[in-house]
Amino acid sequence: MKGLFKNNFLAVWTNAKIFLLFMSAMGIVVTIIPNQTWQMYFIIIGIAGLAVNAATVIENEFSSKWGKYKLILPVKRIDIVKSLYINQLLWIMIGVCFVGIIIALSYLLHGVPFEQFEDISGVVVIGISISLTMGAIYIPMIYLVGEDKTIVFLVISLLCAVGIAAMLFNIPSFGSFILIGCTILLFIVSFPLTVSIFKKKEY
Repeated sequence: MKGLFKNNFLAVWTNAKIFLLFMSAMGIVVTIIPNQTWQMYFIIIGIAGLAVNAATVIENEFSSKWGKYKLILPVKRIDIVKSLYINQLLWIMIGVCFVGIIIALSYLLHGVPFEQFEDISGVVVIGISISLTMGAIYIPMIYLVGEDKTIVFLVISLLCAVGIAAMLFNIPSFGSFILIGCTILLFIVSFPLTVSIFKKKEY
């Protein structure tokens, strides 16, 4: 299990480093210029971008044939799927910590009213929810349909995640709580669904 997780992490690490360098440059601008709109875009792009990068580990497995090779190793299929979901969660947490540090530096330099803090907190919820929903849709979809159109499925799952986040977040009073609750539930339900699909595959 530890080896599977380590392999998934390293498979996307190179692209993640490039993305984090880009986000660091953007973070310098966000830190110097206290623009709330820029901060909101920075948060969503930072969290969702790393989550999308984490999801591409499945494409790497298909292209390198590593996904099929793992099946002859002494590992269970449920552990293979579990390592993908853990990898997804890890990169979401990395994204939250990264954008959190940048926004905290900006607040330390410029200060922040409580109303703005509430708005930023809501954007963090949106970023996490989009990331969870995207993974919850994309991972079982790839195992169900196949690896031929991974990019197309990734775009579809991301658009669906954005649409779901937009609808649920705008529910009066409890929108953010409903959004994060539903997306966590969807992510949890997605795991046994993916395991069930994967166990029926011949390869």
